[in-house]
Amino acid sequence: MYVVFAVATLLAADPAGDFYHPYHQAPVGPRLLDMSTAKPLPERAAPEPGLRFEDLDSIQTDAPLAVPERRVDSDVSLPPAWTQIGDGVVPTPVAQGFEVDPVPQGAFEDIPGNKYPRKHTLYLNFVGANLMPVSNDISAEDLSALAGDAPYPAFTQGESTAVAIAQAVSNDLAAYGVRVVYLERPDPMVPYTMEMMGGSWQDTSLDSPAGGVAPSADCGALNQRHVVFTFTEGAAGASRLANTASQEAGHAWGLDHTLNCGSVMSYCGGGDQSFSDACDPLCEEQCQGANTIGCRLQHEMFCGKGSDAQNEQAELLFLFGDDTPDIDPPTIVIDSPADGSAFAPGASVDFRAVLDDDFGGVGWRNIVVKDGETFLDEIDYGKENLDEDGRIAINLTGLDLGHYEITVIAADHADHVTEATVEFDVVEDPSETSAGDGSTGDGGAEGSSGEGGGTGDDDATGPGAESGDAGSDGGDTDDGAAGADGGGGDSGCSVGARGSGSFGASLLLLAGLGLRRRRGA
Repeated sequence: MYVVFAVATLLAADPAGDFYHPYHQAPVGPRLLDMSTAKPLPERAAPEPGLRFEDLDSIQTDAPLAVPERRVDSDVSLPPAWTQIGDGVVPTPVAQGFEVDPVPQGAFEDIPGNKYPRKHTLYLNFVGANLMPVSNDISAEDLSALAGDAPYPAFTQGESTAVAIAQAVSNDLAAYGVRVVYLERPDPMVPYTMEMMGGSWQDTSLDSPAGGVAPSADCGALNQRHVVFTFTEGAAGASRLANTASQEAGHAWGLDHTLNCGSVMSYCGGGDQSFSDACDPLCEEQCQGANTIGCRLQHEMFCGKGSDAQNEQAELLFLFGDDTPDIDPPTIVIDSPADGSAFAPGASVDFRAVLDDDFGGVGWRNIVVKDGETFLDEIDYGKENLDEDGRIAINLTGLDLGHYEITVIAADHADHVTEATVEFDVVEDPSETSAGDGSTGDGGAEGSSGEGGGTGDDDATGPGAESGDAGSDGGDTDDGAAGADGGGGDSGCSVGARGSGSFGASLLLLAGLGLRRRRGA
């Protein structure tokens, strides 16, 4: 597949050095495409058929897992930007006592898909995946900093147990704007959390036991494409496994452990728990160890300054809203160029489009076609190719003779899909070709052509949209880090977060940042 791996950096700080958030996003500007040197993308091969959810009962529960035995001295280990404390893994700055600033810098909510509340999807993956151990978590691309050195195994306790787990997790999240799916993967455009349901800690890059692991310290859930794990090998009981799954999802969304044993986020373990609607005392040193609570300042926004407590229900309602259905598709308005325009050879064209939706959580892909051949097809996972006004931005240079189409496709968590396209020509004498007036469609506006998609399925455990591979004309993964938030014992959990991208500062700059120290440090 042809993918640009663009995600938030592990460390982001303003020039004054008083801001730290592991997942702060900062757009870098337009996507640049020089058509004088660009090559058409090769046709993608059809994906090979793999294990389906309906095949779970064919997996022998007493058969050994088809993965190598995990080894402490393995070449696959946590990225260096993460620190393990007991059975938890946290971002190194948090381990050093720095507090995460819960208020994003700049116009964070002006970036498409970022505004609160935002709809979200939790995909429970019972069938396994060929996770790739890289620095950047991207759920749609099977990229995880916690991946081991072999394909991640499928759930081995049968379909009926898997369905019971999915229903219990769905019940935990029924009051919020989060759908839970498991039969099919969501459309890769949609920002979703993927939870691997199967295997053990030995199938990851952890070096000690845990019941589950998830990215931590994402205060305010700035990133929306985490990969989390519930380890089911040797664990029994749908209720207990569902509780672990809900807790790991909560960690990915910025929730920490508490001392309320009736809460999903407790360290007590046990059976059927729920997200608490009270300000419960945080559990740090008694649970994983000192400097393992990453989002204390975020929790204070709901429980009061100095409270050292967390209200899970209040935070989830802030992030995702309630269960109000999303009935409106995203809208796309193409500002430039004008549809039907003509340009001379060698010209440059700046494409700009405004994407909006009534809820946050929308994702999109950009496609550039010349004379029927595709030169760009990529999902902007990091939301980085935006201009200063938050518009989708693609700058084409070195245009040669031909007919061009630029398309933006957007999808939300109700399976609405909207598409808008602008067409233009590069001809020897542009003066002989008059620009069109533009056209409108159900999903577009002046200067755009678009069509809104159908309504989605609000069934919490129903299928998501069909998955597909995202493409681009190239791109490499950046070195960085991601980790996990965790614990052990009955509820089993480990803590951490996810990695670097093509923008932001490096952790190597820590010494000169003067980041905010946690109280008492």
